[in-house]
Amino acid sequence: MLINTVLLFLSNSLVIFIVIALLLSIKNKYLMSGNTLSIGAVIGVLMMLILWFCIDGISQMNDGTGLEWFYAIMHVFVYLLILAFVNTTNDVTSKKRDNITYKSKNSLYASAIMALVIMLQGTNFLIYFLGYWSQDNVINTLFVGIVLGAGICMSISILLYFFCFFLNERFYGRSTELIFIFFACGLINKTSDLLLQIDFLPSTRMIFDLDFIVREKSELGHFLKALLGYDASPTILQVVLYFTALFIALILCQVPRKPWRLSRFKEIKS
Repeated sequence: MLINTVLLFLSNSLVIFIVIALLLSIKNKYLMSGNTLSIGAVIGVLMMLILWFCIDGISQMNDGTGLEWFYAIMHVFVYLLILAFVNTTNDVTSKKRDNITYKSKNSLYASAIMALVIMLQGTNFLIYFLGYWSQDNVINTLFVGIVLGAGICMSISILLYFFCFFLNERFYGRSTELIFIFFACGLINKTSDLLLQIDFLPSTRMIFDLDFIVREKSELGHFLKALLGYDASPTILQVVLYFTALFIALILCQVPRKPWRLSRFKEIKS
């Protein structure tokens, strides 16, 4: 029970903490209001509860594949939201940055991303939590597992937050946006996996197996899956879809621009 709870945090809730870290690291840069993430979190919790109440009906739709289709569509929608959010800083003048519309748009995108991620990832944990809460002699174990899982996720998000700051200051000014793009492409990889499970996409030959390097069920595997949509044994079709999504994202968001911001160039300029 304890291990299952911790693993559930790593496989589901970790995504929420990663998104929080990425959004906080560019909060000032995008001139988002202070309550942006809080509003998104509240809306996300409400949407999570609504999805939990409706999940049985959704899962029965489309010959029992409604839930997979719902998650796949939502993943694609979040992918598009992230691209729109990242794209708002391209060729923006200082005058436009002071515009209330610009600030409101960024806050709206960030809140929507936050809300949808909490809804999608939090529902699975809610089902697990409520399912085991009614059993006898598991409350203490479940509580300890939640505390440990939350502590691990918070530690990872804090490290990611400062790592993004380091990359933005020392190397590339849009490092967080680039990581966000890889995260969005990871959602497309999860979408293709869902569509393969319901046989909507044809099953193709596995192109490679990286399980001997990083096991998908290991701690590092859970982190890479949450951040990048890591799949140790993807099919050819999954790889094609992933790099297609990555190519579209890089073109639309014009990343990378001014690729390397090394400290020695700053010294020369000063």
